[in-house]
Amino acid sequence: MNFSSLKEYFLKLYNVGMRLMLLPLTAFLGIYYLFLSGLISPFIQNELAIEGLLYATPIIILSPLTIVHLGNKKKLKIYAGEIGLGKKLDLYYEVTSNTMKTAMYNSLFSACGLLLTGHEGFSIYFAVIIFWVVLQWPSPRKVCKQLMLKGDERTMVLTKGEAFKF
Repeated sequence: MNFSSLKEYFLKLYNVGMRLMLLPLTAFLGIYYLFLSGLISPFIQNELAIEGLLYATPIIILSPLTIVHLGNKKKLKIYAGEIGLGKKLDLYYEVTSNTMKTAMYNSLFSACGLLLTGHEGFSIYFAVIIFWVVLQWPSPRKVCKQLMLKGDERTMVLTKGEAFKF
């Protein structure tokens, strides 16, 4: 990712995260509105099938989120050893975008579950994914912790480059 300052880096990072979460949020709200207005009805009416989907969905959602989280944790340990703050932040961008993409696909999956069944349980699953994204959001403090930054690099990231301006 090209950036000329740390302020611009975080702005671009936040914009990517917001754009990735806008699609599932729009889809979910649209589906929810269509159900509330009565324009569509659930495609699956069988209670047993709905229960099966409700029990399978958390496993289907949590598996990729856990795999990506553990994989990213391992990558971040490796990336923390890189030389140069710019290189570390470029690599961190890749990790963060993978996390957000996984959350996006999983939230779209819960929106599809709502479309198919009309069951409010999928709303809860969607809310949990959004809450998970908020917990994973890349703040400067989190970047410092995950990349194990120390000294001037840490100060630069925490202040978004403002500490070293004259």
